[in-house]
Amino acid sequence: MIRIENTQAYKTYMLKKHFDQRVRELTTLLIIALYVDPYAKTLVGACGTGTESDNAAAIYCWVLQQACCASCILELDVKTLQRRLVRHLLDNTQQLEYVE
Repeated sequence: MIRIENTQAYKTYMLKKHFDQRVRELTTLLIIALYVDPYAKTLVGACGTGTESDNAAAIYCWVLQQACCASCILELDVKTLQRRLVRHLLDNTQQLEYVE
């Protein structure tokens, strides 16, 4: 009898589920840390592909680009991502400095 927990498909599913959950967590933490309005559309052009519906989706897309796979997501922490996102936004917008 084959146990479903031992199949490769189940392991792949669980890995993808954990990866997606971690990306959502990091997105939420970035939104909170940077005081971003998740429902506005101000960051869509700077963070996302330009087709996202709001800032939350744009930051989610950006976090996905930063963490290409499950092993990469384990090495990322919120402070590192926060610095990268602020640098990315400063480089891609007309704003010259970031003040917390």
